[in-house]
Amino acid sequence: MGTAVGVNLLWLRPRRVGGSEDYAVRLLLAIADEGSLEITLFAAKGFSRAYLDLATRFEVVTAPFVRFRILRVFIENTWLAVQCKRRNIGVIHHLGGTVPLFGMQPALVTIHDLQPLDCPEHFGIIKRLWLRFMLPWAVRRAACVVTVSEYCRERISARLGVHADRIAVVPAPLQLPDEPVGSWLTAVQLDLAHPFLFYPAVTYPHKNHEVLLRALALLQEQGVQVALVSTGIGGPLDEELDRLADELEVGDCWHRLGRMSRPVMQRLYRQAVGLTFPSRYEGYGLPVVEAMVLGCPVLAANVGAIREVVGSDGCLLDPDDPQAWAKAIVDLLDDSSKTSLRKRLIDAGTQRAQELATLEPAVELCALYEQVAHSQAA
Repeated sequence: MGTAVGVNLLWLRPRRVGGSEDYAVRLLLAIADEGSLEITLFAAKGFSRAYLDLATRFEVVTAPFVRFRILRVFIENTWLAVQCKRRNIGVIHHLGGTVPLFGMQPALVTIHDLQPLDCPEHFGIIKRLWLRFMLPWAVRRAACVVTVSEYCRERISARLGVHADRIAVVPAPLQLPDEPVGSWLTAVQLDLAHPFLFYPAVTYPHKNHEVLLRALALLQEQGVQVALVSTGIGGPLDEELDRLADELEVGDCWHRLGRMSRPVMQRLYRQAVGLTFPSRYEGYGLPVVEAMVLGCPVLAANVGAIREVVGSDGCLLDPDDPQAWAKAIVDLLDDSSKTSLRKRLIDAGTQRAQELATLEPAVELCALYEQVAHSQAA
């Protein structure tokens, strides 16, 4: 039997966390296919019900009372340590970006990005101060730091003073598309009179929906009819952006659908004119990869890890220039020639997806578990 590994998922509130949740689930499903390790998941109530496929492939130990952050922190520093000792866990992996002040060693920690340090204005004062302390603590405490892109590795190394050799890049595994199921219009009960752009993102400040709404207004002035479809749970800027859309007279062109199932998301990618991804800050940018896998052309912000994920042949734009986005959208709508922007971006995205498909993040992570366990034993 291989190394006994514990995975701390106490931070994960099913269907509420976003990209880090999707990353964790994809990675665990890929690890399950490796089958070389004995893995125990420590999770909050409701996890097994939300992710039956994981619950049937791993032992899931449900923690009490982790609905509130302060209780979750307490549980991580007490109950989790006891459970790991009781089960002879050899390595614990904290996938939520922090490491408890007390608990078992050795530990790995996955840090998705340094937005709390790079863009502190996007966070409340308590969370900002907490992470300002906990992120440096996590990289000191962990035997190995895991992140999702080379960009993040460079930022973590520079900002937190960690040697790059201690940071492993483990991106999200690619998921092949499911077979199309039913009619996407029926599934989401949406009747669109115009072609639509797709942006799967919660309305957090850094997601920058505003530039797309302003681009839509410019397009309307030019007589170009196109809609914007967004998905994701309710966010902090929902009402503010709704007001802006009404002021710009594009409210009828913006459709927020909430959180959608994976098959419906795939249909939206396939049906969209393109993915518009103007986020100002990303540790990776999983929707960009999903779009490329599904043959959806990508317009993305020219920032951070997005450049790395899109590759050299993508269409990268200033995240704060609505005119540039409006022009690129017009070019994307023009599919009249074999050399159109749309065709070029689809081809470039397919090529980039094939390159990313050669990576084996689950294999790399399992090797890290073994390496950390053996180094501790030595």
